[in-house]
Amino acid sequence: MFERLTRHLSRFVIAAAFAAPIALAGADPATAQMMDRILKDKQLKIGYIPSPPGTIKDPATGEVKGFYVDGVRLMCKMINVEPVFIETTWANFAAGLQSGQFDFSMAGTFATIQRAAAVEFTKPIHYLGYSAVVKKGDTRFKQLSDFNQDGIKIAVVQGGAGQEYVRENFPKATIVALATGNLTAPFIEVSAGRADIGIEDAWQARRYSAQQPNVTDLFQNNPYNVLAIAWSVRRGNQDMLNFLNTSIDFLLNTGRWEKMAEAYGATGRFQDKPNLAVFGPPITQ
Repeated sequence: MFERLTRHLSRFVIAAAFAAPIALAGADPATAQMMDRILKDKQLKIGYIPSPPGTIKDPATGEVKGFYVDGVRLMCKMINVEPVFIETTWANFAAGLQSGQFDFSMAGTFATIQRAAAVEFTKPIHYLGYSAVVKKGDTRFKQLSDFNQDGIKIAVVQGGAGQEYVRENFPKATIVALATGNLTAPFIEVSAGRADIGIEDAWQARRYSAQQPNVTDLFQNNPYNVLAIAWSVRRGNQDMLNFLNTSIDFLLNTGRWEKMAEAYGATGRFQDKPNLAVFGPPITQ
């Protein structure tokens, strides 16, 4: 009896040993081995959305530049692959990741809970808040809660974090969702009289109001809804996520990225720098 049981257990252990690599091999190769494919084909497909100063598209030539673009080009150079930039929108970047249209999204995306259900975010790259633009002389809005009124039209970029915030916090207002990648579009709606309020990130609001004297940036000195900005990958794509997180750390901690950004002027973004302490015994002379 004992010998039969031993033989059964031995067969079970051997079967399990063979089954383990088969199960691992059955993992999704499209995601588990993405970096292997990229290094083999020497091509990295990057989804992007024009959003100065991180990503700027020249309307005449189609050339893409900006400090995000420069950072990605350096990453690709270091691993000897060619970057291929593919334009997308805030509403469609998650679908582009899921369909394999691009390997990761370089769009400087606000990391929110809703979006995290569709994609996986890298570690935070920067932090940025929101503001709102109204017509100059419009005195109806003293604080955020004043936006939540019947008959008030609030313009936002469709699929953006601003749309999520308005839907949650100002349910009485009417949302004017704009299917565009132009982050100044909500402010243009205000200037044209088609919306009472335009909401987008604080840096875009500051830039637009500085150029358009007919509008006011309501929260230029006190942005609200401050969120982490990150890149994103398809859910489960752990090897690409690991590569991007390591690259982000390298570019930020070595100061390379900050140096690249100087060519594009002020960014309006904030970085969480490490507060280093001596490891081990204190340094002595």
